[in-house]
Amino acid sequence: MAMTETSAVLIILNYNDKNTTQTLVNAIKGYTCLHKIIVVDNSSSDGSFAYLKKTLTSDKVDLIQAPENGGYAKGNNFGIRYAIKTYAPDYLFIANPDIMVKEPVLSVILKTMEQQPDYGIMSCLVNQGYNVWNLPGFAGMIESLFLLWFNLDKYMIRKKLLSSANALEPVGVIEGSFFCIKKTAYEAIGGLDERTFLYAEEIILSRRLSKKDLKAGILTKERFDHFHSVSIKKAYRSSKAKAFHNFYNSFRIYNKEYLHTSPLQDGIFAAAYKLAYIERIIYDLVMRIKR
Repeated sequence: MAMTETSAVLIILNYNDKNTTQTLVNAIKGYTCLHKIIVVDNSSSDGSFAYLKKTLTSDKVDLIQAPENGGYAKGNNFGIRYAIKTYAPDYLFIANPDIMVKEPVLSVILKTMEQQPDYGIMSCLVNQGYNVWNLPGFAGMIESLFLLWFNLDKYMIRKKLLSSANALEPVGVIEGSFFCIKKTAYEAIGGLDERTFLYAEEIILSRRLSKKDLKAGILTKERFDHFHSVSIKKAYRSSKAKAFHNFYNSFRIYNKEYLHTSPLQDGIFAAAYKLAYIERIIYDLVMRIKR
């Protein structure tokens, strides 16, 4: 049944993380600004779907299951397309299971998006770490491979946003852990790029939006919590090096399909990737020693 008033749904992509997903849904299911919560089980192997079907489904919460684990982009597209077909919402919140956000924050985002037609996607600052960075060209892609370099850049961006007197600031890229996208913007860009499995989805999303003259925005006075990629840490046992294997194919798609890199640039990127992989191995060793 389509919704007739300005409406929003929130989509949570679950993969082998049923307890974290349940915690988030139970915390937000009473939010009146959300007309529906849609949980997408991304073909989990831990019995998540059966468990969540028993514990979460209600008039407010729909549980659906993707036919396969095709990654972040494919799983979220599956949920978004279901939401649009079933409820025709004006706004779509995308949330990782390991975030927490208060209802007034959602309401401010929705109100601001209604007032700002040139913004296609919006979020707020995260309390932990960084969730905003520049939309990268080729040099930016090299930078994003290296932990120290990339995190320093994100730190400087966050510092600038924190000191801003403006409630809304345009940014390059918003992390995929939590954001709101207009349905019209999602449809205009054709959704998330399903050729990626994990990583690079956000930069491709921002690149597609920018081609439609739609901005990404951050509310500088609002906050949400992100509990350090619980699902990803489970899959990779907190190893930066193991998770890094997923970067290459996704970043290569961005380079070739959106930046149209040359063979020379591809070679430079491959060499930089190897150096960055060594950096992550060293990082993992240091973290193990500290523990």
